[in-house]
Amino acid sequence: MMKLQPLIVMSILAALLLGCTAPPTDLLPTVTLSVPTDTPAIPTSTSEPPTPTSMTEPPTPTSTIDLPTSTPAPQATSTSEPVERPDESIQILSPGPGSRVLSPIQISGEADPTFEQTLVVTVLLADGTELTTVPVQIMADIGQRGPFSAEIPFTFSGETQGFIQVYATSARDGGVTHLSSVGVTFADSGSENIIPVEAGPEQIFISQPQQGETITGGVAHVEGFALAGFEQTLIVDVLDQEGNVIGSQPLIVQAPDLGQPGPFTADVPYTLTTAGAGRIVVRDPSPAFGGDVHLSSVEIDLE
Repeated sequence: MMKLQPLIVMSILAALLLGCTAPPTDLLPTVTLSVPTDTPAIPTSTSEPPTPTSMTEPPTPTSTIDLPTSTPAPQATSTSEPVERPDESIQILSPGPGSRVLSPIQISGEADPTFEQTLVVTVLLADGTELTTVPVQIMADIGQRGPFSAEIPFTFSGETQGFIQVYATSARDGGVTHLSSVGVTFADSGSENIIPVEAGPEQIFISQPQQGETITGGVAHVEGFALAGFEQTLIVDVLDQEGNVIGSQPLIVQAPDLGQPGPFTADVPYTLTTAGAGRIVVRDPSPAFGGDVHLSSVEIDLE
């Protein structure tokens, strides 16, 4: 047998390799790819993404600032009574309001010092008719407050309403500087019914201007605390050194109700011809007879 040449043998082997089929898949090595289980899943929701907290509106503050509910007025409106309200300058203690009196009337009271410690008592009817007028002395040293009393006769037939008034006058011009009064019933027979009263605070208290203050500029600013007798109305007068009225103005007492006291304020224009002493008068007019039932005043200087 002939020996095959090496080249022929290699050719035969190559042909055999090209004609062979692919090896079975189960003879190939298996490779497994493992996906990590902690990989975040892709969101499948179609809802709007959450708004970042940094873009949200700030919370509405819950604290509040207390603002004043009203604007203070330049005029006094408080209804509180002054801390130092003085005693009534002329206090009629008997007879009191509503008393029934016969002639002669027994009058008593106490008063601040006046010129020569003299007061004047007037008895008049409700229509202003004057029945009698007599002087009365304050029973105290000059310059001191003290008691007064008097027995005042009058003549009248029947029974009617009227007033007992006690007032002080100015040594400078003779004008009334203070006046107090009580409403009573005058009778010519029957029994008396005397109603006493207790001493109380000044009915018309003037806090501004003060005694001796100088007023300039043609307007007098007046403040105080008072009880007005009719519709809470008072009258303010500015008087010159001769007692002439050079300015006058009504005002309303700012009281909580009728018959109660309250503060008042007014700016009263005046026309002055000659500088000198003057007087601020605040009075309570009577609708019955046109006169005054109470009056207070302060002495001032006018420039």
